[in-house]
Amino acid sequence: MHLCNKREIDELMAAGSLEIHPAGHFLDEHRVALHLHELYEVVGDVDLRAPHGTAVERIALPDARLSPESFYLGVTRERLSLGLGLAASLHTRSRYARLGLETLQSSNFVVPGFGNVKPAPIVFEITVRRPTRGLDSEEVYCFLNVYRIAFPRTAPNTKDYTSRFPMLRRHRVGGGRQS
Repeated sequence: MHLCNKREIDELMAAGSLEIHPAGHFLDEHRVALHLHELYEVVGDVDLRAPHGTAVERIALPDARLSPESFYLGVTRERLSLGLGLAASLHTRSRYARLGLETLQSSNFVVPGFGNVKPAPIVFEITVRRPTRGLDSEEVYCFLNVYRIAFPRTAPNTKDYTSRFPMLRRHRVGGGRQS
């Protein structure tokens, strides 16, 4: 794998091999900033046999107070589409990880062809070690690294990643809440 720099990422976007909407904001030469656009708390029991697992409740970012006993999902403002010869990795910014905010519990790899059917957001798996407040949609809590891979996918990725998160559209328990 080859880690792409800003110039290469701009070239990939110009060639249509990579889409980032809105266009990428960079933290430095390699790291593409990701912004938290929506926040949901997973509520109730999790039923692994149910079509969507559980219900979620949307939380307004300025009002959010995250609790260590709870689990949250965050949806990025950015929508991505990776070409068949690209992969990406996700990382919580260390300045926030050192404060106990973790945006990635298990899913830190973005597969080649992600978002080919329709550019899709990244969904963060958020936990905190201590009660946490002060989230801001303009702050960057997580970033993306883009890689050229040695052996690209040979078949198109036909998964519609936007349909993988129906709970974010259909199972909202409320339109927001105060914390």
